[in-house]
Amino acid sequence: MNVLKSIKKTCNLKKENLSKNSYLYRVCSKNLDIIKMKKKSIIGFFKNDFILEKKNNTYNKGLMTGYYEPELRVYNKYRKDSYPIYKNPKKYGEEKLYQKSRKEINEGALNEKGLEIAWAESEIEVFFLQIQGSGRLKFPNGNIVKIKYSGSNEKNYTSIGKYLIDNKKIKKEKVSMYSIKNWLYNNKSEARKVMEENKRYIYFEEYKGNIKGGLKIDLEPLTSIAVDPKYHEPGSIFIIENESNKKFFFSLAHDSGKAIKGKNRIDLFTGYGKQAEFIASNLKAKVNIWKLIPK
Repeated sequence: MNVLKSIKKTCNLKKENLSKNSYLYRVCSKNLDIIKMKKKSIIGFFKNDFILEKKNNTYNKGLMTGYYEPELRVYNKYRKDSYPIYKNPKKYGEEKLYQKSRKEINEGALNEKGLEIAWAESEIEVFFLQIQGSGRLKFPNGNIVKIKYSGSNEKNYTSIGKYLIDNKKIKKEKVSMYSIKNWLYNNKSEARKVMEENKRYIYFEEYKGNIKGGLKIDLEPLTSIAVDPKYHEPGSIFIIENESNKKFFFSLAHDSGKAIKGKNRIDLFTGYGKQAEFIASNLKAKVNIWKLIPK
């Protein structure tokens, strides 16, 4: 099971730097090496060494969405209708520019500052890249450059899904990442104006290796989740039940996100590529969530 591998990896990297009162220290203090990588043994470990947090019909109910690592087709130089992916101006001496709004950036506030990492074929794809916070850039020669979050303009995040609902563009029950993206592509004359409703703008930087969450641990597809750090410590272990199919799985809090607010609001990392995008784009599930507390 991926969850035990993830726990061991987290502990190997983090144990020496943890407070002895922290959740993760108590997890990592257990003898993880004696557990065989078999389902029965792992479930037995959780039963014997953890207790479930408070459980009732309403306390554990929550919402699970998904996020992924997108791949964008990009160019080294500007081409007609291409859209820039920017480095953080603050890190390159442009203190007065990093707080510009999305609209101001679209109007050229960062032009000719040498901050472009690449130019993407689609502004819509860059918008969703910013929501995901990391991605892969594929150049015409086949080269792949990986990029990750490098700060923001510090403006408040606004959900364009809510904007589209409020303006009767999409019905509330139909809203998903997939339906929002479809609407933008089908209404390109309005798309930029709608995207500018979200003033928050994300900057990127190149990186090597695997994508990491807020714990600086490699994210594990379909195991790592983003949570609200106001309610859950990094490394917290959960049992999640999908209400629609009654299936259970274990997950770990490896990340956080500005749009993830509340005790039972989670975002599941689905991986990289088109299949991961498809899963994440259509994921909006009612779930029951139980945190495992180490004894």
